[in-house]
Amino acid sequence: MNGNETSIAEWKSLDGDATGDDAGAPDAVFAHVSDLHGQLSPRHQVYYDNQTSRPDFDFGDDDRVVERGGGIPLLAAKLDELRESYDVCTLMSGDTFHGSAVTTYTDGRAMLAPINEHVAPDVYVPGNWDYSNEAAEDGNFVELMDGLDAPILANNLYDWETDERLYDAYSVLEVGGLSVGVVGMTNVYVDRMAPAFYEGKYRFGKHPALLEESAQAAREDGVDVVVAVTEIGLPWMVQAAKDCASVDVMFSAHTHEYTYDPIVVEETETVVVESGMGEALGRVDLRVRDGEVQFRHHLYCLTEDGEHTPEPDADAEETVEAVRAPFFESDPGFERGAGTLDRPLDAVVGRTEKPLYRQSFLESAWNTLFNDALQAHFDTDLAVSHGFRYGTAIPPGDITLGQLYTFFPMTTPVARGVAYGQQLTNHMEEFLEDNFTPYPYDQEDGRVRNFSSNVEVTVDPTAKRGRRLVEMRIDGEPIDPEETYSVATFRRPGDPERDLGNCGFPFRDVEVEEGTIPIDVIVEYLDDHSPVDYEVTGLIEPADDGGRAQNTPADGPYPFIQPGVDYQAGEAYCETSMIPRGNAFPEDGRNRKR
Repeated sequence: MNGNETSIAEWKSLDGDATGDDAGAPDAVFAHVSDLHGQLSPRHQVYYDNQTSRPDFDFGDDDRVVERGGGIPLLAAKLDELRESYDVCTLMSGDTFHGSAVTTYTDGRAMLAPINEHVAPDVYVPGNWDYSNEAAEDGNFVELMDGLDAPILANNLYDWETDERLYDAYSVLEVGGLSVGVVGMTNVYVDRMAPAFYEGKYRFGKHPALLEESAQAAREDGVDVVVAVTEIGLPWMVQAAKDCASVDVMFSAHTHEYTYDPIVVEETETVVVESGMGEALGRVDLRVRDGEVQFRHHLYCLTEDGEHTPEPDADAEETVEAVRAPFFESDPGFERGAGTLDRPLDAVVGRTEKPLYRQSFLESAWNTLFNDALQAHFDTDLAVSHGFRYGTAIPPGDITLGQLYTFFPMTTPVARGVAYGQQLTNHMEEFLEDNFTPYPYDQEDGRVRNFSSNVEVTVDPTAKRGRRLVEMRIDGEPIDPEETYSVATFRRPGDPERDLGNCGFPFRDVEVEEGTIPIDVIVEYLDDHSPVDYEVTGLIEPADDGGRAQNTPADGPYPFIQPGVDYQAGEAYCETSMIPRGNAFPEDGRNRKR
């Protein structure tokens, strides 16, 4: 590897124009690790043949492929390879300390040694799930951040009582020949998650003006370039790129998008990238020529047979294996919350005929399977859960206990209750508002509610607020708003006693099984039904005349997670190029709820 690598990308100006000069080394190289979700060792992931931005895989006749890769040893080896040739600044967006059985039963602490010793980030910006261990142990988030060797940046994270900012807003680093202002902004949605993650502990500023203020402060310190590192999704960041003119490069995260081609916002000359979900490594090279900042970008998918994938780092492998070893003993004996781990993580607990994954927006086979397991356990009319999108992919064949924990790495108890049909439809409508709002700053994270396979939902992304749920059917019959339905789900930490599964309304006849966690229910279901044969079947679909909604990155341009209504008569779909600029930021409301 040398500074004249023309194979990774051509040099461009920040307005996207090619410079015509691809010779010469970068002044600085930025490596971006994001949304690791507890991924210590290689695992499978699904990659899509996106229309505007695709990885270099052979898709054959399909629009997706499942590959194995990632993990700390591969990340460490790739970072070391870059560091041998360049002065590299490693930026890490959060959601690190959650996402596996290992992180669950160590409250995230198992990630500290592998990250400090082998990833060695220069800056860390917390993600929403980094706060999740607060549900098990107050103060755990701060302890984890204290345990990192890297400085923490978060210009919008405040102490609940004092309103004092907990970490620096930005830092000035010397990288290669450049003085770089690095701005950090943590996730803005945490207070819409479980109350135990934040209530009485942290407040979160949400206003994009905070990003611009921090960038301007860095500019006033005389830096050559400003980069922003966040754990905020791509639509929000594209909007911010149009509204915050003082940032040169924005590193997005949270929505797990793979920007193989960076998004260039020409109006403000800002580049926006997102670097997938843990197994990928984003790279942005910068140089200044005749006063002009130039860039090139490459997203490495560190699949095990990838062109740019090195051999795994041996020292990192040793560290990871030492951390994981207790979880592969015959009776690991770990306990947390309602959960007990009494079998090794490589225990085979079922089989699948088709690959299982959930990198999708409306519907995924995995989430349907999960809800069917809940419904079968409680013998209810239906089941409902988050439309979570993190987790590994499982190829056809055996399913292990460890793989299940990547889909639901929480030890919260399962529960059931009774709800009116009107409550269920109102709840679904609220989630459609979160995801199909035409205002990216109000958009959350790109997942609608998912149900058991006997529930069908029709949505209209182009309809006005409050009218986007066209129809909801249970067992083929339209839901009756005045009828009651038994519902299986789970209890989130800190929620009101009768509020189940983040539904936001009081259930009747609530039953909580304190000793049973969702993983137990899934294992039980797989034991009865393996081999399972799940795939996306159109359970949640847009109406025929209601515009379109992407379910996966293969269905349209990115951002894969898109606001649904445009600004021109509500007919055309809102794409990146249609996100407007020129928002006037109000002076107050920076810590408002939404």
